[in-house]
Amino acid sequence: MIDILRIIVDFTAFYSIYLMLSVSLNLEYGYTGIPNFGKVMFFAGGAFTVGAIAGRMLAPLAGIDLSKLDYCMNNVYVGSLVSRYLAQHAGLALAVFIALVIAGSLVGAFLGWLASYPSIRLREDYLGMTLVVSGELLRIVSLNYDPLVCGTFGAKTPNPFSFLSGFAMDFTRSAFMFTIAMLTWLIVGRLVKSPFGRLLKAIREEEEAAEALGKDVVKVRMKVLMLGSAIAGAAGALYAFYIGIVHPSDYAPLRTFIVWVMVIIGGAGNNLGAAVGALIYLFVDRTLAIAKTYMPVLPFDLNYLTYVFLGIILILVLIFKPEGLIPESLEVREEIREEASQ
Repeated sequence: MIDILRIIVDFTAFYSIYLMLSVSLNLEYGYTGIPNFGKVMFFAGGAFTVGAIAGRMLAPLAGIDLSKLDYCMNNVYVGSLVSRYLAQHAGLALAVFIALVIAGSLVGAFLGWLASYPSIRLREDYLGMTLVVSGELLRIVSLNYDPLVCGTFGAKTPNPFSFLSGFAMDFTRSAFMFTIAMLTWLIVGRLVKSPFGRLLKAIREEEEAAEALGKDVVKVRMKVLMLGSAIAGAAGALYAFYIGIVHPSDYAPLRTFIVWVMVIIGGAGNNLGAAVGALIYLFVDRTLAIAKTYMPVLPFDLNYLTYVFLGIILILVLIFKPEGLIPESLEVREEIREEASQ
């Protein structure tokens, strides 16, 4: 029974992360038409914030003099001592957790502004390529610049829920993550139903008409990219805290395209579709991860079958439901087109 509950808790934690990523991409692409192929950059930005700050910030409180040791060579040791210190200070631990998630969100927003400033005026295909390169650039820099997240060593993150133990710790951490993800989903849902959300859809459908009506399309798209990047940054911070280590190699471009698959399968322009797409991906991924423990030794890693199954699902959806399993209402799209063209 405990094993089943742990599986559910683990599933919930990962779902919280991917729900935030799919919702953020859906806001950018599904509602505004921004082809963000560099989503991993903003996800990594939030994670790197936790990896770079958490251990160094809390080490002095735990009685560790960082001037007397090499942090990167000893960051596992430092992280363990900091976790022990947080275990005795529950209030501080939760404050650090919330503060660093907010910091990750702000760093994500800053990276979104930084990436959008020179490129948001580009045509969609060039914008997509620019964002892909930007995401890979951040990963390469972090891999080779040790002071950030210790390069190839990676940086251990302290456990802010170490004041609990066993299943209680896992459950509480997942509950916090799921609450943050659901609040994000609800807020974005309210946003896209507001007048600002209708403006986003108008820009997506008839950009020239929106400009003719006096709307600053470039400014709006920059705001959306910053908002989506802030959500991805918060998701990255949650991911870093959950897995307990930040390693640059974990933030390859493949993560971006996994999020794209979620949005396309679920249905672009519909937050419920984004949630369903994330659920389908995670169900396939976690099922194979669990099955791996019961399978005999195979000549290949069973986890790679996730991409095979996702590819099959994606092809079937594109053939039979090209707008996704839960697409945006056609009536809404037609209404937006009519308003934008008037």
